[in-house]
Amino acid sequence: MKQGLIPALVAGCLAATPTTAHASDAPPTVRVDMRALDLRAPADVKTAERRIERAVRTACRSDVEHLSFKARRTARQCRETTREQAMRTLQGRQLQQLAAQ
Repeated sequence: MKQGLIPALVAGCLAATPTTAHASDAPPTVRVDMRALDLRAPADVKTAERRIERAVRTACRSDVEHLSFKARRTARQCRETTREQAMRTLQGRQLQQLAAQ
């Protein structure tokens, strides 16, 4: 009985172990719909920022309480890098809309 239980426990632990991206991997792509937003309006910019934050939380792990220290650091780096890239893109879009006036 013990012989059958050990492989089952090992398989269960492996299945429950979260897979995390390495810090050297490229951050995930975050797509946020901003077609209906006028990025010249402060309220629409806030809406875009909230949408970006929601997409970043979805793309990178935010349930880090039970993760190892290394996995937490990797998730935090993922969120920071993805957020920075998304905000740069948002600023570029804002400049495009301002230049189009």
